[in-house]
Amino acid sequence: MKNNQWVLERIQKAGYKLTVPRKKIATWIAEQSGVFSVSELLHSLPKLDRVSIYRTVELFVHLDIIHSVLINHGEQHYEAHEQKHHHHVVCTDCETSECVRCDVSRERIPGFTQVHHSVIFTGRCLSCARTS
Repeated sequence: MKNNQWVLERIQKAGYKLTVPRKKIATWIAEQSGVFSVSELLHSLPKLDRVSIYRTVELFVHLDIIHSVLINHGEQHYEAHEQKHHHHVVCTDCETSECVRCDVSRERIPGFTQVHHSVIFTGRCLSCARTS
């Protein structure tokens, strides 16, 4: 289990309460090693109220705990912001994704905060390429 303490600290530092749903979602996110969607959260935490999950995801984006990285099947996917910045490559056949190193530093842009950039590479994974 990865440590969710950084998430809880960021919530408290911003002046928000550590509610049960926020703690459970923080723990779940800390355990993820890649991208995730709200659907996966709903499926993994069925006892939590749907509205609480959506509101917590919105809050976590606002607090820069998670950020959107790609859209798959029309659904937004997120990733914990604690991880080193990187991009993704997605197979056009099976839609598996892998992380790709990013050498571009996060620049500060005057007049903006929480600046992110996202690049999605597409291609065919070796497994799919072998089957055709």
